[in-house]
Amino acid sequence: MFLPLWRLFFISTMERWVPMCKVSVIIPVYNVEKYLPDCLNSVLGQTLTDLEVICIDDHSPDRCGEILDEYASRDGRVFVLHLPENHRQGYGRNRGLERAAGQYVYFLDSDDMIEPEALEELTVLADRERLDAVFFDSRNIFESDDLKSIYMPPASPRKGIYRDEVYSGKDLLDDFLRQNEWTCYPQRIFWRRAFLQNEGIRYPEGSEHEDEYFAFAGILAAERARYVRKQYFILRTRANSVMTSGHAPKNFHGYLMNYYYMNRFVAERGISSYGARKNIARMLERIQTLYKELKDDPELAGVFVRDPDRLLFGCFISCFDSQEINNTIDQVVLERIRKHSVVYIFGAKLTGIRFCEKLERTGDILIGDFLVKDKQDAPEIVMGRRVYELDEAVLPKDAIVVVATKQIFWEETRSMLEERNIPCVFHRMI
Repeated sequence: MFLPLWRLFFISTMERWVPMCKVSVIIPVYNVEKYLPDCLNSVLGQTLTDLEVICIDDHSPDRCGEILDEYASRDGRVFVLHLPENHRQGYGRNRGLERAAGQYVYFLDSDDMIEPEALEELTVLADRERLDAVFFDSRNIFESDDLKSIYMPPASPRKGIYRDEVYSGKDLLDDFLRQNEWTCYPQRIFWRRAFLQNEGIRYPEGSEHEDEYFAFAGILAAERARYVRKQYFILRTRANSVMTSGHAPKNFHGYLMNYYYMNRFVAERGISSYGARKNIARMLERIQTLYKELKDDPELAGVFVRDPDRLLFGCFISCFDSQEINNTIDQVVLERIRKHSVVYIFGAKLTGIRFCEKLERTGDILIGDFLVKDKQDAPEIVMGRRVYELDEAVLPKDAIVVVATKQIFWEETRSMLEERNIPCVFHRMI
């Protein structure tokens, strides 16, 4: 197929001429020779033909590299990048995104598939409504009946109530999380490439579960997003995949890094929303639960190789291991809180964060912001809420402050609050 000269442009980072197209499909490939042809056929058989397929061979030990080259030799829309060593999916997806020339980008895993009409219908919708992102559903296929009986469908069609209109990304994330239907699967999201470029949205590299951060940052940054109730994505559940392989130190590493990146993203952008707070709280709960399961694994510390990663791991375990996390709120404290219209939390470290999580689970308490004595070493935003110095905070008349700090600071904090006639209650983490 010949293309007019005006549809060619030069991508300097790749030092090659690349034809413009409507959609770039990016597929990281590793150790899936059994499933790879089905995946590629589902993309090349799309009713939308104006596409490119960027395949990143992540130093796969099987015949994946040969299969990719065979497809590339038969169809000029297939481009293959062979990596000299394994880097994991985040790295491959970023390299694919750098090379992409499509107006839109779709990320697909090499053992999954998409319905024939998917890319055409998504493109029409995104064009018509000038969307940064389109979210949709999937159907599940299982490699065996045993897997079907063991694993609940991880990405079932959503059943919640959503408006048939364009959302801001923040509002759509709020709706997803309020109905417990948020998933980070990149295969269930269709992106405008210019949006990802302009916002600098990239996958974390060198860790597992990189899609958690990418989807979180992408939806929060999107000005125009939509959910369409169609099952375009076909998810294959198979043995020995990331999804079915159970928990390991690398999983803990991935979730902890995602928690760090998510907090940094909302802090840098000044984002405060229910969806951001809820998803960050869920991530914290996940890493704390996983740490309890893996803390005695001798290989745990070994997955934190880079200096920043090691520092983050050290900070986490020093906070976590210094106290046993209590999963309930003292009923006396809870009764005091419920007599007031809003509660503020004094203390923006782990104790305060955990207490805030527990309050959110009650579902009937209005939670304000975090308070600290001195903001010099405190973040700007925690769990999507702003952090204020007590002296600068303006609290409603019917507010109460929960002091969630180490007990040695209680008397000092009590005096500060009494000077301002602010009622308080103390929460002990045992």
